[in-house]
Order: sequence, then structure tokens, then C-alpha cells
Amino acid sequence: MRDILEDSITRLLGDYVTPHLLQDAERGIWCSALWDEITHNGFPGALVSEAKGGSGCSWSEVFPLVAAAGKYTLPLPLPETLLVAWILDQAGLDIPDGPITIADPLVHGPIEATSVDGVWRLSGELGHLPWGNAVTFCVAEVATRDGARIALFSPSDADMQNDRNIAGEARDHLKLAATAALLIAPLPPSLPPNPLRFYGAMLRSAQISGAIERLLEHCLLYASERVQFGKPLSKFQAIQQQIAVLGCESAACFTAAAYAFQTMGSPQEQMAIAAAKARTSEAAGKAAAIAHAVHGAIGFTYEHSLQFATRRLWSWRSEFGSHGWWSQRLGQAICANTSASTLWPAVTEGTLELLQG
Repeated sequence: MRDILEDSITRLLGDYVTPHLLQDAERGIWCSALWDEITHNGFPGALVSEAKGGSGCSWSEVFPLVAAAGKYTLPLPLPETLLVAWILDQAGLDIPDGPITIADPLVHGPIEATSVDGVWRLSGELGHLPWGNAVTFCVAEVATRDGARIALFSPSDADMQNDRNIAGEARDHLKLAATAALLIAPLPPSLPPNPLRFYGAMLRSAQISGAIERLLEHCLLYASERVQFGKPLSKFQAIQQQIAVLGCESAACFTAAAYAFQTMGSPQEQMAIAAAKARTSEAAGKAAAIAHAVHGAIGFTYEHSLQFATRRLWSWRSEFGSHGWWSQRLGQAICANTSASTLWPAVTEGTLELLQG
């Protein structure tokens, strides 16, 4: 199934995602035809159980979908919709049609949920919400008297201030003032605390790995075609070294992100996701710098397609926790595990549980 999904998404995005489409997306034009194709192929419901009308795939099998979204700089919330559909399925809730996004708990304060006349009302502020002005629904973690829950609501019911990241992707700010929740449920016990933080970081790690792979392809092609001082750039040792380093970064990021997807639902899940986001976020800046060094001035122009990937790398590396944030959590977890008999097995087997907060 993984190979089938990879072939299908590669063909689809390779045909549809053009510089013209990306430029339209940065101007706020929703790519409805491409989203319809994505929906027609069943990609948003790939993780949903077959009983709910999905494909019943594992996270490892859908890794190519998320990585391809990064590689082709897909200007649509396919990764977020995949995740939300899976979480709602795990919680036993109905999964609505349409694009869905998730709120990053790192960039907003607590969202309070109170029941008023049988209707759950949400209050608080959401910042840097991916695709807030384009999606039909959003899922956020909310606080109730009975503990944390997940709530589904419509961003159009909130007071919205439009904003964009440096890649031109919608990252809007929402103010919830007694906004009605369409669905609300306790967090499934199988999920870790702050699941949107963990799983959002996992999504971005896969997207970053895909974008770095695209940079490598750009550099290999450009260095073989561009002639300077009578020979292709690829013949210069300095350029060869830069591209070799970029290749190593690409391989490391792919391995870290793919392993995080593979560990979903296992004791290794938390440590694998933290390590993947830390590793890919650290590599994002280095990979972008190398790619622009190889391309020279032309790579910085808006007309060249390189910048679509590098601007996203500069944005995604900070979302759902930066390299520093996740590295600190890993370090804190190791330092808190002071038992000599448990520390080494926890680190080497990848079962270290991260501290919350």
C-alpha cells in the first residue's frame, strides 16, 4: 500500500503543483481543483478505519503522502487533515468532509470550554493557525472541568485576523468568544498528552525531509547544467562537497522522519518524534543555505522555483516546536531519569518519555 500511495501522490502533485499554482496560493487563491483530486483519491481518509469509510492504512504507509506534501510544497492542508481524521476516528467521532487544520498548542494560551445550555462554548485565542482562512474545520485541545479534551469548530465562527508566514502560507490568528464547538470529546487514552504538539511536529518533520530532498534534486540538476570557467559546477570540488553534505542531511532527515511514523502507537513514539523534529529543524537552515550557495544569486529570485522550498523550510522548522525546544525536552527527560539501571535502556531502546510543559 505504501508504494501505491507514493506513486499516486507523486504523479498527482508532479502534474498539478506548478510555480503558477503556488503563486496563486500565495495570493490567497484556494486550489479547489487540486483539493478535489486529492479527495477523489481518498488521501485525506487514508488513516481512517475501513469501518468509517477510510483505507485503514498505518502511519508508516502514509509517510510518503506527508513527505510528498513537503517535497512538492503542496499549498493545501493534506497533512493536517490526515491527522485530524485519524484523531477523530480514534476518539469515536464522526469525521466531517472538507479540509481540516490543527492548532499548535505552542503558540496559543489555554482554550477554555464550558457547557452552556447543552452547547459547548470555546473561549481563548489561537495564533499562527495553519490555513485558518481556507479550511472548513479546526481541531484544538481545550480545557474543561473534567480535564483536557479535543474540540472541533469552524474557524469562520471566530474573529479572524489573516496572516501569512514567510512562505506565503496562511497562518491566521483567531479569537474565540463563546464560539460553539461542533464536536467535543475526551482525549483517547492511547494518545500522549498534548497530542497535537507531538503529531504536528511529526508532520512537519516529514514535510521538511521532503523539501530537503527537493533541494538536493535542484542542486544536482543545476550543478550539472550550469557552466562556469569552462566546466560544469559539478566538477568543482567545493560544489561537490556542498552537495555531498546536503545529501547526508537529506538521508538523515528522511530516516528520522520515517522512523517516527513507523513508531506510532509504540513505546518509542515520543522519543522518535522529538528526535525527528529536532534533527529535521536543525537541518532545514543548513540545507537551505547550501542550496542557495550552489545556485548563487538566481536561487534568491522569485522567478526561480528554489525559493518555494527554502522559504517553507525556514517556516516549518519553527512550527510545533523548534530544534532547540525539542532538544531541550529530550535533555530534560534524560536528566530526570537518574536511575543507572533504567537510563541506558530507555535511551538505547527509544522508550524515554518526555516531560510535559
